[in-house]
Amino acid sequence: MATADLIPTGRTSLVKRGDASLQVQTEYAHRPLPRITTTVQQEGRVLQKIERSLDNPIASIEEKNLMEDTIRKQHMEILTIIRGNNNHPQKAKQKLTPSEAKPYPEIDPSLPILERLRSLPGTHRIYRLDNEGNFSDASVSKEFAKMFKPVFKNLHELISVFTEVPGIGFTRETGVYEVERNGLYLASAGTELYIVCIERADRQLNYEREIRDLLGSY
Repeated sequence: MATADLIPTGRTSLVKRGDASLQVQTEYAHRPLPRITTTVQQEGRVLQKIERSLDNPIASIEEKNLMEDTIRKQHMEILTIIRGNNNHPQKAKQKLTPSEAKPYPEIDPSLPILERLRSLPGTHRIYRLDNEGNFSDASVSKEFAKMFKPVFKNLHELISVFTEVPGIGFTRETGVYEVERNGLYLASAGTELYIVCIERADRQLNYEREIRDLLGSY
């Protein structure tokens, strides 16, 4: 059976919050890691992403049907939250709009990228890899495999989200991929990769944006 036959139907809704119209989309993806993601957008701008990681990709029609029910429930839960905030504009703003203010001091752009990433609030561990996905040594690789088994298993597929850039040496596109919301991020600096592990996340901080800003000055 083709993989496309096992992709469940997603959900898309338009919902009003005050005078604003929000688009809410919930969908399943099996690459690079299986997950269900609900994205809230306003005029093309992403306000929030709610992501639920899955242990395994869909392998049968029965699982596909069950997943469609899960997608429907997650989608409705988010719609309920948004509609419930209509009478509380300030609460809605806090929940759905990323903060524009940075509550922490600016990180010195002259620092090496590794040190800048370590300065992020809640950072527990930074794993450094080459562009082929190799860790600095075997003990670090073993540690990561033990802590993040599903990610390690699909690591080479995961890093492929950053395509190779033609030129001298082996470089990739720069960017940030949210593997696990407020928990795990893959960052590409072009010549090397970093996996950022967040242990005590600050819910007011947009880690994906912060990491991307750090890479921008690399």
